[in-house]
Amino acid sequence: MNIIIPSYEILNFETESLVVSDVGISKIHSQPLLNVLRKLKLSNVMTKIELDELLAENGLIQSDAFDFLERIIPFKCIDEIYFEKTIVVHEWKGQVDIEALFGEELSGCLEFKSFSSELVEAVRPFKCFIVLLCHSYNYESIRSLYFKLAHASPKSAISVCWQMGSVFCIGQPYIQEIGNPCHFCAVDRLINNESIAPAKNSWSSVLAFCKSRRVGVPAKALSLYQEMIVIGAVIRKVKFFTEHNDGCKYQDDVLYSSYLQLRDGQLFEESNSHWYMCDCLRVEG
Repeated sequence: MNIIIPSYEILNFETESLVVSDVGISKIHSQPLLNVLRKLKLSNVMTKIELDELLAENGLIQSDAFDFLERIIPFKCIDEIYFEKTIVVHEWKGQVDIEALFGEELSGCLEFKSFSSELVEAVRPFKCFIVLLCHSYNYESIRSLYFKLAHASPKSAISVCWQMGSVFCIGQPYIQEIGNPCHFCAVDRLINNESIAPAKNSWSSVLAFCKSRRVGVPAKALSLYQEMIVIGAVIRKVKFFTEHNDGCKYQDDVLYSSYLQLRDGQLFEESNSHWYMCDCLRVEG
């Protein structure tokens, strides 16, 4: 069982300390208990076994101390998180050390991989949250890797993140076992619409052109500010799905893609629906 550690503050005075939490203010005179509270503040999530060990290390009776802590700071007990690990796949060529940022902000098992066929075998035995973070967007190579990953690990989620001109898209996580719309439901619909009613100077026309010639879509270099807000938005999305937090998660959350406007950092979401010609709807024989 995992326990979410809520936010609280410790105020130290000469004769006593006060713990301020969402349920009120509590006086603490026990130094071992204060040691435990100070260490708990460093964690967002802790297992019940780890908490019991921490209480024992400080010479406290586990059951009594746990009951007291539960009264003064509102613990929330939850089951194991669905995803076993997060894998960020990238060949990022920017100013920001994205691996350092991801490593600092995300808890749990985190791995970094490059775009290669070896990735497919690496995810096969696990339920992973896979982020394909594209510096430039190559339709054919992304499509091939995307569906290989989905077939190898149907319980894993795959989110494609890529630049669409003046917008950066954080794609909805696709889980083959669930059968929600995939990344290519949106992209192939754009390409089809472009073939019916061509648009001038749009990302969809550039995408259709590059796809027909099997080359990657060129991406404009981002400023340091733009890189920071892009990576920050991606991290927030990953944390929402892979970590315990106060936000409620609903089934519909996997239907939304997020779009970050690079000029001002505004973020908006758009729901996705199935594209009737997409491979994610193909019936396996």
